[in-house]
Amino acid sequence: MRTLTTEEALQILIDWLRDNINCDSGIIFDNDEDNTDSTMLLPHVEQALNDVRYLRHLQLLQRARSE
Repeated sequence: MRTLTTEEALQILIDWLRDNINCDSGIIFDNDEDNTDSTMLLPHVEQALNDVRYLRHLQLLQRARSE
């Protein structure tokens, strides 16, 4: 089994959350009081993916400077 990168794993999660939204899935991820659903989670996971990509970019820049 191959190992996923963080970016790949987050993209899979984003695609799954979008599918849940498109299918009007009623999945609640926490409790009946907070009602955290795919619509609420999606922007946070997308931001996490952007943050990871930016961090990877900074790492590559730092590595290029040290070479």
